[in-house]
Amino acid sequence: MVRLFLCEDEIVMRDGIKKHIEWEKEGIEFVGEASDGELAYPMILEQKPDILLTDIKMPFMDGLELAELVKKELPDIRIIILSGYDEFAYAQKAVSLGVTEYLLKPISPSKLKESIRSVAEKIEEERLLNASEAEWAREEEEERREIEIHRLFDTLIMNDMSTSEVLEKAKKLDIPLTARTYQMTRIYLSISGAGSDSFSEIRNSIAGAITEKVAELSAGNGAGCIAFDRGIDGFAMLVLSDDEEETASLTKEMIADIQVIMGAQTEADYFIGVGNIVNRLSEIRYSYDEANKALAHRFLNTGDKVIFSDKYEAGAGAAENKGELNIHSVTDTESPHKVIEKFLKTGMSDEAEPLMDSVFATLGEQNIRSMIFLNYVTMDIYFAMARFLKEIGADAAAIEEECGDINAVLSQSKGADEIRIYLKHYLKAVVEARDKKAARKYSRLLHNAISYIDENYANDDISLNTVASTVNISPNHFSTIFSQEVGQTFIEYLIGKRMERAKELLMTTDMRSSEIAYAVGYKDPHYFSYTFKKTQGMTSREFRARGKAENV
Repeated sequence: MVRLFLCEDEIVMRDGIKKHIEWEKEGIEFVGEASDGELAYPMILEQKPDILLTDIKMPFMDGLELAELVKKELPDIRIIILSGYDEFAYAQKAVSLGVTEYLLKPISPSKLKESIRSVAEKIEEERLLNASEAEWAREEEEERREIEIHRLFDTLIMNDMSTSEVLEKAKKLDIPLTARTYQMTRIYLSISGAGSDSFSEIRNSIAGAITEKVAELSAGNGAGCIAFDRGIDGFAMLVLSDDEEETASLTKEMIADIQVIMGAQTEADYFIGVGNIVNRLSEIRYSYDEANKALAHRFLNTGDKVIFSDKYEAGAGAAENKGELNIHSVTDTESPHKVIEKFLKTGMSDEAEPLMDSVFATLGEQNIRSMIFLNYVTMDIYFAMARFLKEIGADAAAIEEECGDINAVLSQSKGADEIRIYLKHYLKAVVEARDKKAARKYSRLLHNAISYIDENYANDDISLNTVASTVNISPNHFSTIFSQEVGQTFIEYLIGKRMERAKELLMTTDMRSSEIAYAVGYKDPHYFSYTFKKTQGMTSREFRARGKAENV
């Protein structure tokens, strides 16, 4: 509600104004009155009204002096002057002070009410505009923040910045990274049996619950948990504190919370890989690598949902060396080609090498010394990869050229280590070929998203979330890939589309600015006007006038 203060020395006039206007009905709160400027000034500073209605000629302090003092303290206040002096000097002074209305006495109640209502409506309009501007700025800031957090994570695991640069980047994002111990955890999500809308709903529900738990775990004093939403790659969690035991304890608590969250989901599965604790910011990437290696064990059907890297070192589960082929140790585990087939569907490039190490570890050191057995396993794995390449329509010849011919490798190999290295490189190349196919798929998804925006930008309820849901991607991940591929944020692109259409309508129709605002997706014409001027450097009226002048 708009607040008004009245300053008038004539008591009859003052009472008449108070009684003849139904303030509450007009949406105005009458917050005080005074008979002169000297009495009014401290009351105005206390009440902070939106409108000051004051006479000019008053004892002790006149209306113009009061207006000057009040404007210095409350620059946004609107001042309506009531004056019995129809002299240019008074009006000129009032204008110089920023007075909103200069009304001459005598004035009828209806005329005064009309002027007050007009000023009040402008105040309300500006409030709506400021609120819309703030909302627009908040949405844009949130989107930019998510992109910067994504880049911070890439910096942490690539170690391509100095420690001081990383800390400065994190400080700008209000993310605490100063600690003595760090531990990375990878969370893999699988959501099945859900349509596009359901997928986004489930994914967003999980993301929201994880974010909430992370906030609870961040206890301050250098201890806490930071979640990085990695889109289709799931989540990466960084736990940090000044004590190794506290970091380990927080990680376990975080994992327990995630298991509770996932336990409530009927259409989502998960695996968690936990890296080792490290002592330097620059070593976070090593903890992340260990978490990836641990997560790769999910393809071995161990039955574990949570896999700690220090419990699954290369070689774990190998058959004892008794000097003979131990077939039982192999038949007790899943066939290598089945492990590879599962991995190729959802595994990541940086998991390829640790997975192959794990597959060879399960075969048993003594078993792979047999060249017959080794050749059989190698071809079993190779054919699984070849079949997958054929299924996705990838160029197997290019991979053969990059990694080498399998027959040549087998004939020239001196043992299991050389073959394992070859298969690791080959598997990684196959995953990268699959990802290139997926990248083209993302290009199609992005094309579909842009088409959706282009067709629906005039809907006032279009948002990052609604567009992301149409292409079955989480909002955070969609925001990241959109800005990377398009070169601007979703909000910037949407506004750009709306402004281009608005300019077209301004030049080709006689529609009013308010009509154009609604036509291009704005609920509030004032916010449209604000956005147009901010992005185009001129008002819509100036743009239309300039266009007409150029066409003359």
